[in-house]
Amino acid sequence: MSDRCLFTPGPLNLSSAVKDAMRVDLGSRDPTFKQVTQQLRDRLLLIAGGQLSHSAIPIQGSGTYAMEAALSTFIGKGDKALVCINGIYGERIAQILSKSGIDFEALRFPASLPIDVAEFERATILGERFTHVCFVHCETTTGLVNPMHSLLKIGRRHGLVTVVDAMSSFGALTVDVEADGIDILVSSGNKCIEAPAGVAFALVSNRLLGTGVSHARSFCLDILDQWQHFEQHQEWRTTPPTHVVQAFDKALEGLLEEGIPSRNKRYCKIRDRILGGMKALGFGTVVPQEFQSPVCLAFHSADLVPDKAAFESFYKCLAEHGICIYAKLHEQTSTFRIGCIGQIPDFWIDKLLGVTAGHFRISTSFSVQAA
Repeated sequence: MSDRCLFTPGPLNLSSAVKDAMRVDLGSRDPTFKQVTQQLRDRLLLIAGGQLSHSAIPIQGSGTYAMEAALSTFIGKGDKALVCINGIYGERIAQILSKSGIDFEALRFPASLPIDVAEFERATILGERFTHVCFVHCETTTGLVNPMHSLLKIGRRHGLVTVVDAMSSFGALTVDVEADGIDILVSSGNKCIEAPAGVAFALVSNRLLGTGVSHARSFCLDILDQWQHFEQHQEWRTTPPTHVVQAFDKALEGLLEEGIPSRNKRYCKIRDRILGGMKALGFGTVVPQEFQSPVCLAFHSADLVPDKAAFESFYKCLAEHGICIYAKLHEQTSTFRIGCIGQIPDFWIDKLLGVTAGHFRISTSFSVQAA
């Protein structure tokens, strides 16, 4: 598959060690697989700094499953959540709460700007009934990093349970669930952990787990019950995707060896190379530089990509050259996204820029080989 490159999370971006881990057959109740599961849980806490304060609970399914599990388990009918939204993943939290019949209020901000801390605090003061606050750390709608530490500080000051979506930041941006005061952090093996999709997790404070109260109406999505089963039996309640779990554990081992600062630096190098090249071709970004994540970039051009049809033509051209970027145009900001994570060689970045220049007939100094 060396003739293709994904500028999105996916199997082509996995290391050979992670791919090899998926080729080992282990029974889900075997002692060896139980050890893999425990290693995975321990490594998550090593990365997140919550060995003494939190527990790691793996969840079978995508990050959305883990978020729904967290929300439905720990927010009850008598609670009310404040949901901060400045992108599609914040909207996802609101949709889950709505479908679950949980009371909430949405606080919306432009997708190109971070959550406004002052407005957030005003909302917490006025909304005396709020019990929980939910927000996204890195909103991959546009690649924007929200002011997590300030939001958490306000949430703690007002006694709110904090729920953080870290799907696109865990592994690329340093998070310390104990020091930062995060009650529930949700993420997945995909994206910055560089594991295949299919397993997610929640890091939950032992204080919440110790209450013994779950509001879940689903067996599969009951995080408290899942945690108790891990603690008592050292195994999953239901048969997990063993090969994906093994790959996830191997990816965590690689992340610990590389270290988040080094991984962040690697992603930033990819990001800056793409950003410089795309700007030279006439594309702009919507996120202020100080809030730009190393995870993905959102570009726009009213002249080159004015609408969905123009983007789909561009996307098809890239795909014909073995290049895959995020497949949808975000219509509210008229942006398309290019991922910066995983194993992306410079050659493919140059090819992306060359093909883009060729498609839009932009005169550049890129080599013929890149196009």
